[in-house]
Amino acid sequence: MSLGALVWREPRPSDAEALGRMHQQVWVDTYSDLLPPGYFDEHGPEERIALWRRVIAEPLPAGVRRVTVFDGDAGPVGWCIAGPGLEHEGVRPARTEALWALYVATDHLGTGLGQQLLEWALADRPAELWTARGNERAISFYRRNGFVADGTRVQDSRFPLVELRMVR
Repeated sequence: MSLGALVWREPRPSDAEALGRMHQQVWVDTYSDLLPPGYFDEHGPEERIALWRRVIAEPLPAGVRRVTVFDGDAGPVGWCIAGPGLEHEGVRPARTEALWALYVATDHLGTGLGQQLLEWALADRPAELWTARGNERAISFYRRNGFVADGTRVQDSRFPLVELRMVR
């Protein structure tokens, strides 16, 4: 599907490096103030590139939807994954459907792309998601879309972040 100059499609193996670099930059832009100093010195783009190579190579599990948005030669500018609610850090899901991840390149924030990705993933259906405590931009965005924090918090075992569950 194409919206204006943006092209929406399933990521391909040849996209892994560009997706990994975009993913890393979004993490640096979003989480630098929330993660310990030096975190990104120890966790560079190679980790995200390897993650994308692995994720793209694996078949999608049943019920999982994934899309990447490309802006011409600029490469990927957003991506989203949604699927069934899953146990997270030992916490049972509150909803049968979940937003697993939604990221938009910093230079595309405020363009409506995040909103389009969320609508693509969930429309207005009940769902849950996890977001980092302190990521006020994301928390505000999800609140505008009917999500509320339900009081559930976990320490993420993969990253030194506390995550908040939001539901609608």
